[in-house]
Amino acid sequence: MVHRWFWGVAGIGIVILGALLALYGVRQARSQTPLTITGPNILPNNDFAIVDPQNPELPAGWSRGATGVQLGGFTFQPTPGCDRPPYAGCAMQLLGIGNYLRSPQIEVRPGAEYRVAFRALSDRAQNGQAAPTRVRVLFHWQDAEGIEFQVTRGAWQAVPAQTWSTIAAAARAPDDAVRLAISIHPASDDRIYIDDLSLGQVGVRVNPWPHGKRAALALSFDYETAMGGLIHSRSVDDPNAAADPLARGLRMREGADRALELFAPHGIRATFYANGYNFLYGNTERRRFMGDPVYAWANTQPGHDWRSDRWTTQPWFSADPYATEAEAPAWYFGSQVQRLIAAGQDLQSHTFAHFHGGFVTPDDWRADIAAWNEAAAQHGVAPATSLAFPWSSSAGMSDASWRVLAEAGIRSVTRTAWTEGTRRSWIADRQHWSLRRVPGHATITVIADSYLTPQRLTAVQRDLQQALLNEGAIDIWAHTEEITSPAQIAAWRTVIEAALPDFWIAPVPQIVQYAQDVRQVTVSVEAERPRYRVRIHNRSSRDLRGVTLTLPFAPHRVEVDGQPLVSTGTRLTLDLPRGASRLVVLDGAPEARTDSRWEA
Repeated sequence: MVHRWFWGVAGIGIVILGALLALYGVRQARSQTPLTITGPNILPNNDFAIVDPQNPELPAGWSRGATGVQLGGFTFQPTPGCDRPPYAGCAMQLLGIGNYLRSPQIEVRPGAEYRVAFRALSDRAQNGQAAPTRVRVLFHWQDAEGIEFQVTRGAWQAVPAQTWSTIAAAARAPDDAVRLAISIHPASDDRIYIDDLSLGQVGVRVNPWPHGKRAALALSFDYETAMGGLIHSRSVDDPNAAADPLARGLRMREGADRALELFAPHGIRATFYANGYNFLYGNTERRRFMGDPVYAWANTQPGHDWRSDRWTTQPWFSADPYATEAEAPAWYFGSQVQRLIAAGQDLQSHTFAHFHGGFVTPDDWRADIAAWNEAAAQHGVAPATSLAFPWSSSAGMSDASWRVLAEAGIRSVTRTAWTEGTRRSWIADRQHWSLRRVPGHATITVIADSYLTPQRLTAVQRDLQQALLNEGAIDIWAHTEEITSPAQIAAWRTVIEAALPDFWIAPVPQIVQYAQDVRQVTVSVEAERPRYRVRIHNRSSRDLRGVTLTLPFAPHRVEVDGQPLVSTGTRLTLDLPRGASRLVVLDGAPEARTDSRWEA
């Protein structure tokens, strides 16, 4: 289903090019750029072919201001199925002067120019007379925190009655722009139909994800011994809170092994968010970690919600059996951690103590991070750069606590607040599934997570589709103890098989780092004709593999640094060493022509 709009097969660039040249034409751009060639469509579901399963009146990923915006039995070009619901791939009806149609989001670069064009007609007559109207396009720019900080308003353009016309608009991304959505607004209550829509970037586009993928997917787990959230379980946010902690600890071990079996055939690397006791081979020395604190906040009061007041008086690690891993395998996972490392899996912090992030002090965070890093170092694991909050407990974090995380090198977080009661503390984007910068803490990125169980499989599939429709990044997760049932294993297989074609699957830290590094890849067009010459420069401090470019046309021939290279339609994939600059030369640029539709 998600493949309807995804460009990725040989020859597609020629089709896109022909459609764009017929629809857009080319013009001399204004002021600071000499570029004239607009690239192929980069807006997901631009043809309205994927219908929203929750609201079949709308294409998936699109939104509206009110009823009156819906798929209709009308089309610019003959399309099968436009004579009956659900009207997939048909024109959009726009009705209502206060209404609008808004697109999915795409990644953008400051300074780049983006052009949108579509067909429109007014389907209304008054007293036997045709009733023309007008529409305009708005460009909505978001920054790294997801704030819509600027709107570029296009000019009002005429829409004739019962005759298709071309509407076109262009805008240059402002400084700080990271993402873009467009919206279309009418100037009257006349019924308007919109079809044949495309959004392109002028010049060469650096895609947000590598290897030709359209979105990013992390698979991750909360991976805990009995000393994690199992013995310290709360009465909320834990479906197994009442279960025996020792039995759960053994299932956590079993589930981690099952996960490795699931991932091995596909070479998948996941992120295992571990607690401190996961790294131990035992504790016969009776070590006391973090001063073995007592947490008065771990009580039964509303909003705290522990199952008893036990931990308000007992030290947090007092249940330690002080045994070896062989004697107490539910408590210590040292040998299994070694198997995960050998399999190339990523180990990150679920905190050492599995405490509540919103209740502890900055000093508690410092002690916890130091203890986790020390325990991980015994296995050769680097200090944590990613954190999954226990119990999604980011709500209540102080500025000082966030600063501790940043100073300790935490660069990404997940399992953040999501319940309605914590709405004021939401920082993850669970609508478009874009990476977000934590407000006030520019070095920390939050990736939104979706919890996978057999009962939530359909919801997770919807979340995956939304991430794909918005060029986003999503973290699908569970507790390792849950990957022990046939139903749960089947759910994970379903997600993996569905994601493999279109998603780049990588650990959370790798996704976040790549997203930052690829934005430091710059494009400089040296000439458009007779040969299109463009220099690609990796200004990041890391080697980047599989950097994917959307070319402005489907070339007859491609050279990279003087050597011929195979491209697929309008897509070209390159490896870029750190600091490297590569010259790409394309043959077959279309001839320039003037088209006043592109004049602002």
